[in-house]
This record gives sequence, C-alpha cells and structure tokens, in this order.
Amino acid sequence: MNIRFFLIAAGAVAAVLLAIPAWADALLRPAVFVTGDQVRLGDLFDGVGDKANLPIAHAPAPGRREVVDADWLKHVASMNGVDWKSEDPFLEVVIERAGVTIPRDRIEQEITTALTSQGMPADTQVEIANRDLQMTVPADSAATIAVRELNYDEAGKRFTAVVESPAEGPNPIRLPVSGRIYDVEDVPALAHPIGRGDVIAARDLTFVHMRADKVRRDVILDVDQIIGMTPRTTLRTGQTVSLADLQHPIAVARGALVSVVLHQGTMTLSIEGRANDPGSVGDVIRVTNTRSNQVLPARVEGPNLVSVGIGVSPVSGGIALAN
Repeated sequence: MNIRFFLIAAGAVAAVLLAIPAWADALLRPAVFVTGDQVRLGDLFDGVGDKANLPIAHAPAPGRREVVDADWLKHVASMNGVDWKSEDPFLEVVIERAGVTIPRDRIEQEITTALTSQGMPADTQVEIANRDLQMTVPADSAATIAVRELNYDEAGKRFTAVVESPAEGPNPIRLPVSGRIYDVEDVPALAHPIGRGDVIAARDLTFVHMRADKVRRDVILDVDQIIGMTPRTTLRTGQTVSLADLQHPIAVARGALVSVVLHQGTMTLSIEGRANDPGSVGDVIRVTNTRSNQVLPARVEGPNLVSVGIGVSPVSGGIALAN
C-alpha cells in the first residue's frame, strides 16, 4: 500500500483513547472527501459521536487522492476506540481532497503583468516552458497568485520565477517556472466566414494577436491588400489570409454575354461576344464572337466588358476583331 499521509501523534492519541469506550455502531464511509489539510475520524466513520472531529491523518495534496486498505483502517479504528472490523482483506477506501486548479494561461497572465512592470514591451507574449503546467490549491483557500523571485533576461528574452498561491496565505504552494518571451503582431483575419465569390469589406476583418515567429511569410499584414478581394475557397472565422487565398472578384462569368470593344484612335468598335472562361479585371480570357464564332483572347476591363488587341478584319455577318 502506498500511503503518503501518516497518523497524527499516533502514540499520544492511542494513550489517551485507551480509556474511552469503543463505539459499537461505527460504519465505514465508502468514499471520503475532505477540504482541509487533515483527515478526521468522522470523515472515515459514521457513528463516532463527539470523536468525529478528531484529526487522525494528514490529507492528500489538493486535488489528489490516496487509497487506504483494510489493515490501515483497522489500525485507525483500534487506536481511536472505534469498534469496527472487516472480513474483507481487499477492502479499500479512497480519500480525496478537494482542490481548485489554476490553469497555465492564468499563471502566464500574472507573469506577464509582473514582467511588464520590469520593462517588458507590451507587444510581447509570455510562454511557460512546461505546457502541461498547472497549480492546484486547497478548495477552502483563495486561488490568488503571487509572482516571486522574478528574473528577466531582456537580451535573451527568457525568464524564471516562483509562483505562489494563495498569494498572501501562511503556507502557499510554491511552483518554480521558466519560459520565453516572444514578439507579437496584430494580423488581419476574418471576423466571420466568407464564401467564394463574396467581396471582402473592412467590416469583414478583425485582428488577431500572433507570435511573430508563427506568422507565415505569405500571410497578408496590410488590410488594403485584402479589402475588395474575394476568396478562392470559403475562409473560416479567425483565419489569416495569403495572396494565394484571394483573387479579384469575378467580373465575367463563364458563358456570360459580354461587350467586346476595340479603341482605335477616336473610333470605338464594339461587338457582342460570349465568355468561354470566367475572369477578374485584368485577366485574359477567351471570348467567342457571337456572329462569326471566332474565338478571341480578350482582357477583362469590368463587369461583362472586355477588350481585344489592335486589328480588325471583316467577316461574314459583321465585324470580327482580330487577335
């Protein structure tokens, strides 16, 4: 049996209690939950009368549990004048102490505040080296935090400290921590999902704080490069974007009727065409002359408006603009 706590003043208690009559109606509790730092006789047994508050052992650490066996329970009962026996040699009871867990991110916040007071720049982020770190304090105490013995290496962007909780308690839990300090950037991201073909406006964007070393090189940092563009695929909430994620809004849909124009001097020639490809402003797409069925490469100039290179040639049924 692995028991971390021990009987309190075993010899003295036994000497005093030998003369006290045994309690014949004591019943063992199937599970024991304590909040303080001591296990009392009444935590283990029902029916022990005014001996219920008698301390018998140190409680486990906050948030932890210990398992005690039949021999230990018999020993406790005998020492304290409790008439209790068990015929089950494999009997075990779990003694659990309540605790409040302080998560890692809250500890990082407290360290950040302490480091800022020592001159750490505001646009930085603290990260504790142990990613699984957390503190568990007694449930009957305040879950306050104090940062002690703080050492800030500005050049190396590292720190060490000792975290205590409760902050002003007489017997605080002390936890040594260490970690690094990272520069952060405000990076544009989507405030809500944006679908393919939707034009991104300023109201669709927000900013997220990111460690500078985690920002990909292709991520767009200038919102002006995002506003007015449209996603190639649906973008999710909080997603940062790169140029590869965006394109200019589609000005000409595949199969749409378009105006095909050629400006030559003061003269403008125009015919009707049908787009063979979709395209954004500036893209070169294929367009079929609806009269001659000639396929022309054309540059998208605006919604359902394209232009072709200089040169004309007459064809049956109207004017065909040449390649």
